[in-house]
Amino acid sequence: MFDIFNSYLDKQLFSLDTKKIKNKILNLKSKDKGRIVSNYGGWQSKSIEKIDKNFESLFNKISLSVKKIEKHLLLSKELKLINLWYNVNGLGSFNRPHSHPGCVISGVYYVSIPKNSGSIVFLNKDLDTFYQDNIKNYNEYNSSTWTIEPKENQCILFPSYLIHYVEPNLNKEERISISFNYGF
Repeated sequence: MFDIFNSYLDKQLFSLDTKKIKNKILNLKSKDKGRIVSNYGGWQSKSIEKIDKNFESLFNKISLSVKKIEKHLLLSKELKLINLWYNVNGLGSFNRPHSHPGCVISGVYYVSIPKNSGSIVFLNKDLDTFYQDNIKNYNEYNSSTWTIEPKENQCILFPSYLIHYVEPNLNKEERISISFNYGF
């Protein structure tokens, strides 16, 4: 399954002003109690369907990466941004295992990533365990999990059906990200 994951996977480092993005998200957080979906602790904004003008350049870059993946999928329709939401996770906060049903490509853009604030982990539920003892070195093709330690200003795209979770933030500083879905 992770061979398919790698054909979808796109990790890009952008050079955007994360301080401006962070301040916008924290300002919204101060005015909105948010929602609970897969998050345990922390804050998640309500689903947003329209891109804030302050984030247009970010989503223009993300859309270019989505287009690259879209070419390989040979879809009959163009993918479009379905929704996005903001995440602010303090000490001990994490996201439970989940997927994004009804979408094709999901992703996360990392605004602020303090050290030890939690990696994103993808689960390979289809992996057969009978040959596990014969693996010399684990990689994205033969592992039951695949972990990516995010970097600030990084965007990670992945197949929406892939179950994933975010490890707990072990830092007193908040981990801030923007999650989103593309579909029809």
